[in-house]
Amino acid sequence: MIKFIFKRIGLALITLFVIITLTFFLLAGAPGDPIAAKVEQMPERAQEVIRQKYGLDKPVFERYLIYMKNLITTGDFGESIVYTGKSANDVIRENAPISAKIGIIALALQFTIGMVLGLISAFNREKVSDHVIRVCVVLGICIPIFVFAALLQYFLAFKWKLVPVFGWGELKHYILPVTTYAIGGIASYTKYMRNSTLSVIGEDYIVTAKAKGCKKKRVIRKHVLRNSMIPIVTMIGPAVASIFGGSFIVERMFSIPGLGRYYVKAVSDNDYTMVLGLTIFFAMLYVASLIVVDIMYGVVDPRIRIAKAKE
Repeated sequence: MIKFIFKRIGLALITLFVIITLTFFLLAGAPGDPIAAKVEQMPERAQEVIRQKYGLDKPVFERYLIYMKNLITTGDFGESIVYTGKSANDVIRENAPISAKIGIIALALQFTIGMVLGLISAFNREKVSDHVIRVCVVLGICIPIFVFAALLQYFLAFKWKLVPVFGWGELKHYILPVTTYAIGGIASYTKYMRNSTLSVIGEDYIVTAKAKGCKKKRVIRKHVLRNSMIPIVTMIGPAVASIFGGSFIVERMFSIPGLGRYYVKAVSDNDYTMVLGLTIFFAMLYVASLIVVDIMYGVVDPRIRIAKAKE
């Protein structure tokens, strides 16, 4: 298992290297000048100074080597071109916790409610409760997130005056964005948990456990739940990585000063350095989450751990 983990870490480092390299050269080759709007009213000498400051007077490959050196030695993701004196590290440090708060709460709701609804639907297959849950799942998956956001804003905020539409810092400000963010995830977790549970409860060892007189709760806890968790574990990894980025749509619609909203703004402002830094940050989280998923596989199902050890 230890050997497998180190192998995965090595592959993760290679993946990150490829992502950073491709992103850097794609942004460098994108049309337009990232600082054109910033320097167009300045004298030519001042424009040259600014270009030298950001290294834009150097060849692309030399800029790439300098960037990689700074990233590896100091962990510097780069300084913003639009916001002078503000680096991507500052943005991550200030805005990531805001997105993480919403993402963690939403993920907890998605995981908990999705598991419960999936089990209820599976153990009541073709009954009224199963049909109701399946209809809700289809609606949750098919309806875009911005539609849910608009509906919640209209009914809960404008019509019924239960919660504020915008704002940040108090508990009431979490209700709309967290609910909007969680709906789609709840539907997905419910769907996969139901399908996984249905495939597990038909296995021979479940039938044998029931034949031996095991109580239903014990069968669910010891056999069904643990073996049904594999698809859910697969989904949790990327979901954990995404909580720091948050939902770009949710953060924009509810004016939340999170990392996702800042990322969208950096793209619209052609702030290439900031886009590159935040992209690398998200990639690092995603790759790390995949390694954690592999480890969790072994915890959830010992058979996977044995198979990896043999490999």
